[in-house]
Amino acid sequence: MSLQARIAFEYLLKRSLRNICTAKSVGPIGKDKLLSIIISVSRKLPEISDLNRKLNIEWSGKFALDGTFFKIGGKTFVLLICSDFESLDLAGYRIAKLENYQSWAKFLIDIYAELTKSEIRKFFVTDGKKGLHQALTEIFPEIPTQLCTTHKQRRVSQIMPQVRGDGYDKLFSHLAHKSIRAPMPQISESYLDVLLYIRKSEEFETYPKPRQEKLRKTIGALRFQKSKLHTRYILDEIDDPTTNHLEGINSFLQERLYLIRGFKKQENAELIIKLLLYYYRFHRFTSSSFKERNGKSPIELNNIQNTELLTKIYKGKMAYSWIRNLLSGT
Repeated sequence: MSLQARIAFEYLLKRSLRNICTAKSVGPIGKDKLLSIIISVSRKLPEISDLNRKLNIEWSGKFALDGTFFKIGGKTFVLLICSDFESLDLAGYRIAKLENYQSWAKFLIDIYAELTKSEIRKFFVTDGKKGLHQALTEIFPEIPTQLCTTHKQRRVSQIMPQVRGDGYDKLFSHLAHKSIRAPMPQISESYLDVLLYIRKSEEFETYPKPRQEKLRKTIGALRFQKSKLHTRYILDEIDDPTTNHLEGINSFLQERLYLIRGFKKQENAELIIKLLLYYYRFHRFTSSSFKERNGKSPIELNNIQNTELLTKIYKGKMAYSWIRNLLSGT
């Protein structure tokens, strides 16, 4: 069991089947055998929702929702994720064929009991997908939603490039980003008003058509679901309305989902994703921009009621001890 845990951990750590060390008594193992061991380990690990219930995690009531796309056998799938906004830990996930209202509704219904088991219900941070917002309105009508500023800024950057754009692109993009990140609603509106003034000016008519279109789309992006983008001005609890992409679960997965390239069986690819999610939850931050996170894993940053179980899972001197302990039924 220790050898299996070690193989799985080295695969996750090195992001490759190469250079995985095994015991001398075992000798070298082929790639196919190594991969079968790794898949077997993931299959034996408890479901993430079951572990959450056993640990009896008290979530912060602040949740981030997002979808990450990947391919299996040439077909595109989406990994729907709900993470705790404070600990960055995983509250739940679902793999779907499409990111639409039906997928989000099924996912939110699945995790409803977990998210509402306490009276702590503060807000969701999301991107601007209409299907997601429709599902949230129907299933969690009493919980406010804040648009993720990072997503909104990325959308503006897609329309109006700052790096390779011309002087006008950089000016319009700068004003749009200032509007998105403004500390007060009045300041946010002021930057948008400048863009609207340019849009209505006589000079606008002299612009080339591509520049006119980019400015229209940028203004449209700022206006789209603006009330949800401004939720943070009403809720004092939202200090930084992003989903912590620079060090959160989405960034982590996007750097590693290439590990399922070449998989033809959906079941096997999903087992690798499950293992990646476990690895994310138990890896300890070392260079977080939030100093209080360093030296702790996302799962440790939660308010956990069953701390005894978590101590047992982490018991051991090896970096892969948590995998071994979970496999042993701890």
